[in-house]
Amino acid sequence: MQSNNAPMDIIIDLYQQRRINEARDTAAQAKSVTEQLQWEVRDLQRKADAMTIACQALWEIVRAQTGMRDEAILQKMQEIDARDGRADGKISGSVLPCPRCGRKSNANRRDCLYCGAKMPVSHVFEKDR
Repeated sequence: MQSNNAPMDIIIDLYQQRRINEARDTAAQAKSVTEQLQWEVRDLQRKADAMTIACQALWEIVRAQTGMRDEAILQKMQEIDARDGRADGKISGSVLPCPRCGRKSNANRRDCLYCGAKMPVSHVFEKDR
């Protein structure tokens, strides 16, 4: 004996199946994004490791050739870290005057917000920005 609600049951089943399929698609997309982010994190870690080795090698060369002590580089690192007013382990851009119009602009910008002139870099590692 068939229920009087058979058409309604079919509609509910179809709706539920659609929702299940949408949830599967969302989960598959999330998995793909997660895998991409994991790859990017591994790549960044590899780059950070290479930079750490390069910095250590450079410091050892400088120390051997100049006789400087480790305290000197640690002190310089703290000084550079605090230049933006916060000792937070980050090198932050500063506000610099535009070479063309003289208005102040964030040093993280490539071009002046006001006139479009190329902004100067505040430290050597910003040359590629």
